Amino acid sequence: MRRQAVTLKDVARAAKVSPSTASEALSGTGRMTEATREAVIRAARALDYRPNAVARGLRTGILRSIALHHVHAGDRFASDYFREFVTGVLDGTQAQDYDLTLLSSNPAVPRNRVPRVDGVIIADPIADDLRAHELLRSGLPVVAGEHFPPGMPTCPVVAADHGAALREILDHALREGARRPAFVGPDANSGWGVLLRAEFLAWCEEHELPGITRESRFLNLSVAEHTAMLTELLLAEPETDLLVVSSEAIALGALDALRALGRAPGADVLLACCGEGRTLSAVTPTVTGVDMRPRELGLRCAQLLIRLIEEDESPAERTTVLPARVRWRESTARREPVRAG
Repeated sequence: MRRQAVTLKDVARAAKVSPSTASEALSGTGRMTEATREAVIRAARALDYRPNAVARGLRTGILRSIALHHVHAGDRFASDYFREFVTGVLDGTQAQDYDLTLLSSNPAVPRNRVPRVDGVIIADPIADDLRAHELLRSGLPVVAGEHFPPGMPTCPVVAADHGAALREILDHALREGARRPAFVGPDANSGWGVLLRAEFLAWCEEHELPGITRESRFLNLSVAEHTAMLTELLLAEPETDLLVVSSEAIALGALDALRALGRAPGADVLLACCGEGRTLSAVTPTVTGVDMRPRELGLRCAQLLIRLIEEDESPAERTTVLPARVRWRESTARREPVRAG
């Protein structure tokens, strides 16, 4: 038979206090003697009392539940980055006894209701994601994992230091003799893409080098489409000696395009990716990538969001930047001298 649930009134009766005093004692609030508080805690343990989360939510306004939104959440579980990011969010929610809900994500269709949660994490905010816009206007506390694109409503952000990692790659390539760099990454729909392109062009201007760029749709995973794009770029700009790309799919397309044109990746043309994944260390040559520490990123998003919920305040918009690490591999180590002329 199912055991009848122990209620707060049962605990209060056992400790010889009122239900309101018992509630305050168990939540660590209220004014009472330590002896009274300890008596309530002992009674709760003896009765194996477990708070009713729904009732507690009605009293406090906090459900102890947050949501995670991504423009294509289901598809993204194939990504090492997103799986690690979600794991980090779970690290943060479990430590504070919060539940995590993965929101349905159809970017072109409005939601029919505001999710019943205390707050939301938006991973990789995208400008044309209708549901991300709705969540930002919902009145719920929101934290973004990565930068917002221009013109999108904003909130506190936790992001990797993409600019520093990109400059580290570019400085290394310059020392290796690269003088015709090119960048291929997301368009203005992605704040990450905007930041990378701006940093790349600023670096090229500082070093008085041409800044060649091409745009790829955010989350375009087609290697064939990127092979065609990189082939066109290399034919139009045959002196290109460094390719900096934003994703594994573009990196694989670059390798195919270079080989088809008879150019050696890592020797004739250096290649680096502004992301990281297992594929980059499994291909030949292995491809330099940037570890954005997605698990730490997810953890910090959850921790910040829970603080905003529990402190019940509206802080000034701010950005928390986490260091990113360049994973150096064969594609940025020349195996032959730089050719003259």
